[in-house]
Amino acid sequence: MKKLLVLLILSLVAKHQIQAQEFNKIAIDSQSQKEILIGNCNIKGLNSGEFGRIFWNEYITYKPDTAVLAMLNNKLNDIHIKIVMGSWCGDSKEQVPRFFRVLDLLNYNPSDVEILCFARKYKEKEAEAKHYDIQKIPTFIIYRNNSEIGRIIETPTLSLEKDLYSILKNQLTDNEIKIS
Repeated sequence: MKKLLVLLILSLVAKHQIQAQEFNKIAIDSQSQKEILIGNCNIKGLNSGEFGRIFWNEYITYKPDTAVLAMLNNKLNDIHIKIVMGSWCGDSKEQVPRFFRVLDLLNYNPSDVEILCFARKYKEKEAEAKHYDIQKIPTFIIYRNNSEIGRIIETPTLSLEKDLYSILKNQLTDNEIKIS
């Protein structure tokens, strides 16, 4: 009986902590004096305010390489993604919507993406920047089985979808690798 009571209490505490976590907090940017997102965010936050207008323009106009998307299809099933970005950052405004376009075309659930937004001077102020070794934003961190397998930092080397494939190909079998 005591074990059941302890489990019930622990589950209630965990549920309260999850509900207490705030998403899409707004702050005023120290440089532009405009609203920015800070802390944990989700797709709803990225789709709102000034960032939301920019988001949709980049999202709609980005045309990923369909051949690479075909090779990525069904390769993200056990992948977790963390995006560290700044809603004030030009590269984040460009690359984050494009990355979500790629994920959407691959039917990857956007709620499975963890998004962390930093204010300016994040290297000096944010403990999480040090924890995740964030040097530039956006940084797309790709995980498999809770282990980091690669990153796309600031801007892609080739394209978002090709860089993502390049990260994953080290995890794929030889007969799955056919990129030109």
